[in-house]
Amino acid sequence: MKMNDIIYSLLPIMVGTCLPMLAITNGNLGKTFGSPFTATFGVFLVALAGITFVILASKAPIPTTAQISTAKWWYWLGGLIVVLNIVTFTVSPSKIGVGNMIVLFVASQLISSTVFEHYGLFGVVQHSINYQKIIGIILLIAGVFFIKKF
Repeated sequence: MKMNDIIYSLLPIMVGTCLPMLAITNGNLGKTFGSPFTATFGVFLVALAGITFVILASKAPIPTTAQISTAKWWYWLGGLIVVLNIVTFTVSPSKIGVGNMIVLFVASQLISSTVFEHYGLFGVVQHSINYQKIIGIILLIAGVFFIKKF
C-alpha cells in the first residue's frame, strides 16, 4: 500500500472519530447561543477561518469565473448538505443521543452510497449491488445495533 493510500485511509477514520465530538460541541454551542442556527453560523465562521488558512498555506489556486460558471448546479448541493449536517449534529444529540444519531448517520450513509454507486449517480464510478454488499450492510448495521443495545 502506498503512503498516499494510507494517509487517505486514515483521514476518514480520524474525521469519523471526531464526529461524536462534533455532535457534542455543536449541541453545547446551540444551548449556549440559544439556537442551533446561530450555533451553525458560528461553526461556519470557524470553518471559514480554517479553510482560508489552508488555502493560503497551500497556495491553492482561486477558481476563475469561468470555472465557477461551468460547474453543474448540483455540485453546489454540498453546501446545503453541510448546513443540514451541522444543524442535525447540533439538534439531534440532545433529542435522541449522540450514539443513536451516529448509528442513523452511518446506516444511512452505507445505504445511500451503495445506491449511488449502483446507479452511478452524480458521476461516481458504477459498482453494482450484489448479495455480498447487502450482507455486509446488514452485518454492519447489526453490529452497530448490538454495540448501542448492549
